[in-house]
Amino acid sequence: MTWKSLVIPLTLAVSLSLTGPLPAGLGGDLDDDADGALRRAPYDPATVRKTVDFWEGRVRKSPGRFLEHRELAGAYLARQRDSGDVQDAVRAERAARRSLELLTRGNAAALTRLARSLLGQHRFPEALEAARRAAELDPAAGLLVADVELELGHNERARDAFARAGVARNHLNALMLRARFAQADGDLDGALRCLRQAARQADELSDLPAEAAAWFHVMVGHTLIDRGRLDEGSVACRTALAIFPRDYRAMTGLAEAAAWRGEWDEVVAWGRRAVEASSQDPEALALLAEALSKLGQKEESERRIQQLNELAHSFPRIYDRHWALFCADNDRNLDEAYALARKDIELRQDAGAYETLAWAAFKKGLAAEADVALRKALERPPQTASFFRHAEAIARAAGRPAQADAFRARARELNPYVVKATQLSKPGAAE
Repeated sequence: MTWKSLVIPLTLAVSLSLTGPLPAGLGGDLDDDADGALRRAPYDPATVRKTVDFWEGRVRKSPGRFLEHRELAGAYLARQRDSGDVQDAVRAERAARRSLELLTRGNAAALTRLARSLLGQHRFPEALEAARRAAELDPAAGLLVADVELELGHNERARDAFARAGVARNHLNALMLRARFAQADGDLDGALRCLRQAARQADELSDLPAEAAAWFHVMVGHTLIDRGRLDEGSVACRTALAIFPRDYRAMTGLAEAAAWRGEWDEVVAWGRRAVEASSQDPEALALLAEALSKLGQKEESERRIQQLNELAHSFPRIYDRHWALFCADNDRNLDEAYALARKDIELRQDAGAYETLAWAAFKKGLAAEADVALRKALERPPQTASFFRHAEAIARAAGRPAQADAFRARARELNPYVVKATQLSKPGAAE
């Protein structure tokens, strides 16, 4: 099967005050059940739409008030979490910038939302600047600075920003960053503990929107599935769906778990549901295309690949890496995959960027460049089974069988399904 390209980024963690005060009747209060435990109110698909409509109406009525534009930016970001539509990040950026034009001093929340909207568009340097400005006004925004620094591959800077934020270690966003730091350190069990703690805490927050609360369970689910713990991961994804029934990220997790088992009909079922919920999920499209191909439905498989191609080219900064890895995995468009990987490395120097470059160069037959990029990636180091399978192929082609065997063993340790289900492709000839 196509290897899972990347661990889902943790940058979707949200401020608990992201959308500000909601209009009457749109809160997410929890009810007490008979045992006194908290129970989240059922998800209402109209809530996000009503919230956006409310703040858009307020902006039309009072276009010169900074608060209305600031809260509209938050509402657009909430809708992006709900649907995955990148255009809502663009809308949020415009609203946040307008709020900042109307109130240039002390508008930390608008700066935070501006940073998040830019982060959602993968405009990392601009997001970092906005996050740093926000942190000057609100030290807690240092968590967002750390998030952006991690995306850029600046791990030590991220740790410094995290320390300066002065936020309690069990704060939701702090837990997500701690999980990411633990993952970077190779402490995958520690990362999972942080994610599980965050999910438990999210379940107890009455003002956390359903799509945000579900996301913490999705993170647990994808992390477990990445490790080959398919049953546990599937349970976590189903928990997310119980909270937020149209959670395309959870559906994609269930599709991936089914793919590792070779249950291709199940992959198609979940993949189609995920794509229906959000047409901007590249992993769901890739899984769906692969499953359809396995089932002999070549025509629809190609249509899904074309859909993925169109998505990648509609939002190039955001999906360049996904498309490059998909092409390299499937020996398609190798010139383009290599060019995109080179472009990505200019923007980010994280492990994923070097993995993408190493794999795209390897598939093009550029063995020396692939080896250099592999060594750069190992300095980070990445902690995904897919990376070590890529590393195995590159090391074996370079004539280092002992190292290749070690990489294969590490991949098996991280996720035994990767080794069982994947057949390594041969490097393509340079084009």
